[in-house]
Amino acid sequence: METIHGITIIQREGRLQMFCNHKNQAVYIINNDEVTYKDPFGNSMSNTSCQVQINGESFELNHHGEEIRLKNGTTIMLLPKEDIQDLANKTFYDDGQFKVIDFLTNTITSE
Repeated sequence: METIHGITIIQREGRLQMFCNHKNQAVYIINNDEVTYKDPFGNSMSNTSCQVQINGESFELNHHGEEIRLKNGTTIMLLPKEDIQDLANKTFYDDGQFKVIDFLTNTITSE
C-alpha cells in the first residue's frame, strides 16, 4: 500500500488493485477483468452482473445499461468496462489534482 498525491494505491498478488482518492472519496477497483467504480458523486458502477439489496429489497443488474436510481439521487449501474474506465478518467480526480493513474491503460505515474 502506498499513497501518491492523495491517492492510496492497494495492490494484492497482482490481481487486485484499489485506488482511493482521499480528496473526493472516489474509489476504483480492478480485480482480474472486473471493474468497480464509485465516483465522487456517490454513483456506483460495475462491469459484471450483480445483485443489490436496498432496504431489504433485492435487485439484479444483468445487462449493460441497466441501472437502479436511489432516493438520494445516486445511481447503481452496469456498464461495459471501457465506459467505466472512461468515466473514471474524467471524474476520479478533483480539478488540478495530479493524475496518478490513467484508467484506460492502468498506468501509474508518481511524478
